[in-house]
This record gives sequence, structure tokens and C-alpha cells, in this order.
Amino acid sequence: MKRLLSILAIITTFITFFYGVFSMYYFSDDFKFLSASKNFDLISFFSPIRTTFYRPLPTEFFYYFLQRLPYPTATGHIIVFSVFLLGVLFLYKTLKIITKNNEIATFSSFLYLFHFSHTYQLYWFATFQEVLQFTLLICSLYFVLNKRFFISILLFILALFSKEQALLFPFVAGFFYFIKYKKLHRSFIIYILLDCLFLGLQIYVNSRMPILPEYIIHLSPKLFINNILWYGLWSIGFPAMMSDYMRSIISIPFGAFWYYFNQPTFCIYFFGMITFFIVLTCMTGYIFVTKVKERKSLLIYMFFSLTLFTLFLLPVLPIIHKWMVRLTIPLIFISLIAGFILAFFWKKKRTQPLVVFLVILYLVWNYFGIKQHEIISTYKLESSITKHATYLFNDKRRFENCKMLYVKDPKNMKMSSWDGSEKIALTFSGDSFLSYYFPLRKDLEVTYEYKSKIPPEGSCTVNVSE
Repeated sequence: MKRLLSILAIITTFITFFYGVFSMYYFSDDFKFLSASKNFDLISFFSPIRTTFYRPLPTEFFYYFLQRLPYPTATGHIIVFSVFLLGVLFLYKTLKIITKNNEIATFSSFLYLFHFSHTYQLYWFATFQEVLQFTLLICSLYFVLNKRFFISILLFILALFSKEQALLFPFVAGFFYFIKYKKLHRSFIIYILLDCLFLGLQIYVNSRMPILPEYIIHLSPKLFINNILWYGLWSIGFPAMMSDYMRSIISIPFGAFWYYFNQPTFCIYFFGMITFFIVLTCMTGYIFVTKVKERKSLLIYMFFSLTLFTLFLLPVLPIIHKWMVRLTIPLIFISLIAGFILAFFWKKKRTQPLVVFLVILYLVWNYFGIKQHEIISTYKLESSITKHATYLFNDKRRFENCKMLYVKDPKNMKMSSWDGSEKIALTFSGDSFLSYYFPLRKDLEVTYEYKSKIPPEGSCTVNVSE
């Protein structure tokens, strides 16, 4: 009973922390996937002939069912939450098997669960691919370690249909299985064959895709190091937008960054994070200086955790585009290091109050970190735009004689594209929103003022300021 109440308390706290997700509406890529999955077509959903990433399970397949749910956005967010919590539960169970230590598994899973970076994975339906991949892979690893290979392989296949990062799984699963049983099972041949099959599929799909400038591969050691350092700092707790205000990892942030410190929410989050990090670093130093036996164990944990952290980031290290959403799996290994340290100090009664203090501090700064990143991520802004558009486009009479919507910039247009039609075009995913707001209008088109300064003849003007 006590265990059940603890679990319910953790889930309730988690929902309270990320409650803002339930105010999120469709935006950006959501409209593209809603349009592509409007009608059920299994062959089309899983076809490799496409111009988008091959992730059919959390995109076409998920969005098809999303449109048929009662209260689709609210129900959809509940599904995302449930899948994520299931993944964290299996993360705890898996870490317990790997570490053979309940305290390490508990603290590591707890730290992972409440990390503010999950804002980027939970708030937008388009990033469900991260959540689904995480849960499928961690469940697959759990069943591997319990020698239930049929279930594990099935989950692995589903993960491969979720995101290409899953290709790394057989190597990690093989490593932990070998550590546990001192040999490899013949079933790992199936994992490798599936890896080769899906790798070929990914290469085929990617060769047909238009490559955006920010996704071009750069074989630059400097870029690799810069990216790994930024993802490392983000996993510790540094804000997502910080890299936008620094020329390099060792430079001083631009002047605009310091304006964030005028906000109480940001100050509590930032200084709380710094305090937590300093205290945890001092605790790590104490183990290294005074505890020879634990020092060796900590070094082993750090070595393997940082190696796996880097391994799961390898696909994104050669590209310029950095995004905190990609920490979904790598964050596990940073949480494991911190979990080891907290578990060590929890063993002694005299240092338990320090651990309790750190846990409370962690919850506080992550709560404010979530609130800050709801804004930094622009998810709140995007959602408010599309929510307002729902009311605007419900006026069918206004648009019934239109063949074209013309989205006009505001009169007092600022220099930033975030204030005008270019931003609206990103939020609406070009013309993808039309099939959602005007499902019966096959003839309706849209253009934006940043592309054409003159409204087309017969168009209906929609001002950004509306």
C-alpha cells in the first residue's frame, strides 16, 4: 500500500509539473501529419517512397488515430503522458537489473522523470516519436535482460518504425546482456539483420529527401566537440536558448541573454540549477578523495554512462541544428551518474538530509525550468496562434467565396520575421493547415505576404494581428 501511494504521489507531481501540456493545440508539423494521415492507407503510411523522415508509427499511424479520438488533443496528450510514464517505469525496472541496486535505480529514474527538457518531448505531438522510441527501446531492453526475446524483437521492430536512432539498440542491448550473462544469445543475429534491413531503408529514404541547410553533414571535429558539450550542458540543466547567445562554448553570452535575469522564474530556475550542480560536484569530489572503493565504481559508471551518452548523440553531432528534444535517451545516462552519487549518500543516515535537500531543490528548479521552457520553446506562442485561428476560421461565411487566403503582415511590422506572416507560415506548416480548418474545401489555397507583397485577385485577407 505504501509503495502504491508513493507511485501515485510521483505521478500526481509529474502531471502537476507538466500540466501545461493540456493547453497545447496542433501547430507546425502537426498539420502536415494530420493532412497526410487523414484517410487510412497502410501501404502509404509505411511506404519508403516519401520526402520526409521514415518514422511512420508516431507520425502517419499515430495521427490517423488521433483524429478519430474523442477530444483528440486532450486524449492525445493523455496517451503521450501514459506512454512516457510506462517508459520511466521500465527504466526503473531495467536499471534495477543492470545496477543491482534499488536506490541507484530509484534516484536515477526520479531525476530523469522530472527533468525540464521533457517539455520538448511531451508538449508537441510531432515529438511523440521521441517518447515512443524511448519507451519501446527501454521495454525491449528489459525483456532482453529477462531472456524474453520474442517480445523484445517485436518492440525493437516497432522502435525502428518510430525513429532511426533505434539502430543503435542491438549494440547497447548486446553489451548489457553480455555483462549480465557473460555470453551472447543467438537471437542477437536477428537484431543485427533487422538493423541492416532498416539501415538500408533509412539510406534509401534519406537519399530522396530534400536536405535543409541546417541538416547538412559537416565532418568537423570542432562541430562535434561543440555539439557534445552543448548537449552535455543541457542535460545538466542549462537553458535551451543559451547556445543562441554564445559564439562558442567558451565565449561570454551576448548582452540580450542577461535580460532573462530580470524574470523571477528564470532566476529561481537558473540559480537553483547552479546550486544543485555545485553541491553535487562537491559530493562527487568527496567520493573521489575519501572513498577508494566507491571511487572505482563511480569512475566505471561515469565512463560507461558518458560513452553511451555520446553514442546516442552520434547521429546529430555532425549537423548544425541543435535541439534539446534529442536528449530523450542520452539523458538517461547523465541521470544514472547523479543517481549513483545520491544513492551513495543516502546509505548513511547522517547524510540523508543532504539528499532530501537536493531532491527538493531539484524539483524546485526543474518546475521553474519547465515554466520557462514552455516559453523558450515557443510552444505556448504556436499553440495560442492556432487556437485563435480555430475561432477565426470557424466563420465559414467570411471565407465561403474565397479561392485564396492572403496572410498579411501587421502594420507596425518589426524587423524580426517572428512578428509577421513568415512566422505564421511556419506555425501553419505552409498550406497544410487548410485540410484541417477547411476539410471540405479542395479548391482553397493560401499565400503569405513575405512571399508576395500584392494580394492575389479574389483573395480574402487575414491579418496577422487578428
